[in-house]
Amino acid sequence: MLDGIRGLVALISALGIVAVLAGYYGGAHPAFDTLGVLRLHAIVGFAGIFVFAMAFVALTARYLALAGIVIAAAGIAPAMMPQDPIGVTDVRLYNQNLRFDNASPQDVVAIVETLAPDVVSLQEVTTPNRTALAPLRDQFRTEVFCEFGRIGDLAILSNYALIGAPGCARGQGVAWARLRAPAGEITVATVHMPWPWPYGRQQEQVARVGALLADLEEPLVILGDLNAASWSHSTYMLEQLTGTRTVRGLRLTFQEPAFWPGLPLDHVLVSEDLAALVEKMDTYGSDHAGLFARVRFR
Repeated sequence: MLDGIRGLVALISALGIVAVLAGYYGGAHPAFDTLGVLRLHAIVGFAGIFVFAMAFVALTARYLALAGIVIAAAGIAPAMMPQDPIGVTDVRLYNQNLRFDNASPQDVVAIVETLAPDVVSLQEVTTPNRTALAPLRDQFRTEVFCEFGRIGDLAILSNYALIGAPGCARGQGVAWARLRAPAGEITVATVHMPWPWPYGRQQEQVARVGALLADLEEPLVILGDLNAASWSHSTYMLEQLTGTRTVRGLRLTFQEPAFWPGLPLDHVLVSEDLAALVEKMDTYGSDHAGLFARVRFR
């Protein structure tokens, strides 16, 4: 009986390794990007298997669990590298997916008032959310709203003056604005991507959005809910198309209890002529944590 359990646990470990390895090949199929998002969860699972294997002297499962931890951790390691110091902050930005049915959007208003960012980037701006955010709209001289879908629209609010016309690709999950900051001009884009698989065509959406953003004037900051990890193929596509890089850090921004300890879905990307530090904030009634970014012109 015990040998049978040991064999089953070893088989589960082997299948887990296959799933983790598949997560490295998101370019082959979007389902693999979905698997890749779960690398931290795989580490937790393998750690549990290792504890079981130690207790019940399951040698094969023990070694497989250790191999799984190493394989999954190797894919997370780049995101956990220290962020670059930036010194003086030129632009402060706040991003959050509000959640379409946020029960306490006033908490978002409160944190924005406390942080006093120069630019605010929002996703899932529904009619109730937009009404609740009215106090913020009174504080910012520039506002851009862009239709996306039934779960809510996109918004950019800023203290800076708008340069030219803002951009909005309706239904594509992207809006942008060229802004005149005291330290120089800057382009800010807010994005909201669908889940890679099975609910959306994320990579096709990223290709369309990336092509639009590729033509924008730098320096460029992209903020938003990518519904993808920083190590995913979709994020890599967006970086390559726009000439940006994702600011390092393992920020578990999606905080649904069923996905404990969280998923790293929200990101800040900057062009090479910018340095940035990003801090994860609280959720403020949403299922996504906010991100507070401080950016410096190089």
